[in-house]
Amino acid sequence: MNGQKILQTQKNNKWETFGTIKKVDEGIRPGIYNIFLAKTPVDKNRYEGQIIHIDKENAIFYQQVNKDFIVHQLNAVDNKPIAGKNVAIQYDGEKATLTLIDMLKNKRSLKI
Repeated sequence: MNGQKILQTQKNNKWETFGTIKKVDEGIRPGIYNIFLAKTPVDKNRYEGQIIHIDKENAIFYQQVNKDFIVHQLNAVDNKPIAGKNVAIQYDGEKATLTLIDMLKNKRSLKI
C-alpha cells in the first residue's frame, strides 16, 4: 500500500479498476477495505466510526463501524460527510443526523 486509492469492481471473475487512482484521503489508513460487504443502516440506531469513501456518482458514502461497514445515502444526512473523519450518525426514520466525534476523547490511557 503506497498511499494510493484505487477503486475496483469484479466483472466476469476479473478485477477491473473503475475509479481514479489518487492519494488516500487524510486520516484513512492504507489498506484493503471490502466495502462491498457494507450493510444498510437500521432505523433508530446510532453508528460511530470513520467515513471511508464517498461515492458522489451513486450518492452514497461508506462508514467503518468497528469491523463492519455501513452504506449511507448522501441525501439522508443533514451535514456534508468528509472522508477520513470520525462521525456519529443517528437515524430517525429516513433522515439522519451527522455529528463529528473526537475518537481520542473515548480512548483510555494507562499511567505508569
